[in-house]
Amino acid sequence: MPTQADSRRAFFAVFPSIALPIFIALVDQSVITTAMPFVAAELGEVAKITWPVTAYLIAAAVAAPVYGRLGDMYGRKRLMAVGLVISSAGSILCHLSVSMTMLTACRVVQGLGAGGLMALASALVGQAVGPRERGRYQAYIATVAVTANAAGPVIGGVLTDHFGWRSIFLLNPLLVLVALALLSRLRLTNAPSSRKGIDIGGAVILAIAFTSLVMAIDTLRRGDGAPIAGMLPMATVCAAAVILLIWWERRVETPLLPRQVFENPSIRRSNAMAVAQGCLILAILALLPVFLRVQLGISASGIGRALVPMVAATAVGASITGKMVNMTGWTTLFPGIGFTMLAVMLAGFALIHPQLDQTGYAIWFTCTTIWLGTVMPTVQIIVLAEGEPQDFGAVTSVTQLSRSLGAATGTAIIPVVLLLTPGFGAEPLAQLLDGSRQDVEVAWPAFRNAFLVLAGIAALGAVIAARVPRRSV
Repeated sequence: MPTQADSRRAFFAVFPSIALPIFIALVDQSVITTAMPFVAAELGEVAKITWPVTAYLIAAAVAAPVYGRLGDMYGRKRLMAVGLVISSAGSILCHLSVSMTMLTACRVVQGLGAGGLMALASALVGQAVGPRERGRYQAYIATVAVTANAAGPVIGGVLTDHFGWRSIFLLNPLLVLVALALLSRLRLTNAPSSRKGIDIGGAVILAIAFTSLVMAIDTLRRGDGAPIAGMLPMATVCAAAVILLIWWERRVETPLLPRQVFENPSIRRSNAMAVAQGCLILAILALLPVFLRVQLGISASGIGRALVPMVAATAVGASITGKMVNMTGWTTLFPGIGFTMLAVMLAGFALIHPQLDQTGYAIWFTCTTIWLGTVMPTVQIIVLAEGEPQDFGAVTSVTQLSRSLGAATGTAIIPVVLLLTPGFGAEPLAQLLDGSRQDVEVAWPAFRNAFLVLAGIAALGAVIAARVPRRSV
């Protein structure tokens, strides 16, 4: 049995090398959000203001399975280094952009570089440590991921305020240099997979499916009748692409998405949990700033301070869950409890409608978001326990793709529910946000519906967790 000193040496030999690439990928995803008003002011083309954000999301999601398969074939450490270099090149090009179209194209390059970093990191953990010990490492990865998601907008705001929006793209090359140095210390090599070849057709179909989904969401979130009708063509393309992708992947010799992803019920349902978790995280982070602004009228910095303990609670939940899996070997028990408690807290808030101050809301939602941390570590542990070692990169990349799908859906749910609630809409919401309207109770039915929808998603997650066959490692 390894001693505590052995575990500590193993941790410092592996984790620092994979933590920074994860941080880079997720910070790059969110660092631009606070800078976009200033980007649009300088470059113009305000109608394209969401393009650089969604372009990164699409490129990273589509690239993840490709990196996973290439990492299995040619070495995960090597592919992680390639991804870091491409990400850095894309970031430098973003810094030099002279139009919104150019910035969007460069964000695609940046996303193509970052796409596989998190999946490859999880695969390297699966390669380096045993099933029980993975719980602790996946908890650390979840903590890094949550920290990066929270830090990105803050870093982007500070750099934009002091040095201009272009400065946010110079952070990546500096971090990549450090990441490459740390990666060179990693003494891990994986035996090449016997499955050779890249499924280019699958990658193209996946790109069409994901792009059409994001475009349909972007149309729907405008919140009036015409866009709802306008989204139908994109929704139809997305549905057709998904059906074609499933058909295609079952027939090619070396599929982009390994067949075990579809055939193994533990992997399939774990990825469904990842979709629910990604959706809930993004939806909650989208809803709470709007709710706090309308309900309390607090400033952006006040909202940021209120969100800090809520985001930290998710990391704490992940850390506790990882340690519990390491101690007990149990897996789906923890996300089952977590999703259930999320449903209870969210539905309870919607039905009780508590009148609290800023501290009270922070405490309530901190006690809510801590349960989000129960999902991410256990999903990765189950997928790695069920997947074949030579396919670790491919199967973990599909889990990352599932989270991205959930995140894209989560970003759409909140504006759709808020703006389509009868008696409410974009105009009263804008008036409440800018303070020109004070009757905040007019917004409560919309907020109540949003919290109930999220409670329903959490309840669905609990049902999925209960049906995962793999109960322990």
